[in-house]
Amino acid sequence: MRLQTAEFPLSNVATAAPYAGPHRWQISAGARLIRRALRHRTYTRWVRAYCDPFVVTGLGRIASLRGPAIFIANHQSHMDTLVLAEAMPPRIRDNLYFGAAADRWFVRGRKKLELNPLYQSIVLGNFPVVRGGGAKSLDYARWLLQQGCNVCLFPEGTRATDDELGPFKQGPALLALATDVPVVPVYLSGLRGIRPKGALHARRGAAGVHVLEPVRFVADTPVVEATAQLRAILSRRHAVERTYMRAMVRDALHDAA
Repeated sequence: MRLQTAEFPLSNVATAAPYAGPHRWQISAGARLIRRALRHRTYTRWVRAYCDPFVVTGLGRIASLRGPAIFIANHQSHMDTLVLAEAMPPRIRDNLYFGAAADRWFVRGRKKLELNPLYQSIVLGNFPVVRGGGAKSLDYARWLLQQGCNVCLFPEGTRATDDELGPFKQGPALLALATDVPVVPVYLSGLRGIRPKGALHARRGAAGVHVLEPVRFVADTPVVEATAQLRAILSRRHAVERTYMRAMVRDALHDAA
């Protein structure tokens, strides 16, 4: 069956006319082959260049994961997607697609290669999500899960500008309840220091990817409750990380005194 793109038009959302995609062909064997061939250029070299040390924990929690899953992570930086993908084992990484803001990454007519919607779809494995588009904006993510693909969403909806974990959108919980697939929370650390929001360039620093225990919701779980549960899981890890960083700063100041 030939893959087409017209089944999920973003033009059904009033603000979405300037946007391209999603592109269903991005899950084809040919597109996956291109992504694997270009992985070093688009992912690996940047992680190696700027993330030192690069620490990954918790992969054992998804060792037995079979079938599609929804990955969620806190959003700190444009580096988040690169680092999270690089941390995953190949069987997940090669079948993982990231929701990306349509108004930034899928605008028609952009001349810069990295901002071209086709580049986003085929090389990075991204798909557009219209901010404020409601449940309809997740139709393509649901389709990906139905095809056996993994999906990653950032429930805060935007990158953090301070040390706090932002409020969560309900999209990931809605999607999990609608498809009955597990949610894998992932906590990212250090990336706001490497490339904070608004920065044009990255600087070298420590980065961490911490995979937490997968969650599967009971079918009748209220969306508000499911969303709160997901945020609580990442909040607990966030509190641990903040305590650790504050201790490091305190020790450094003590040593310098």
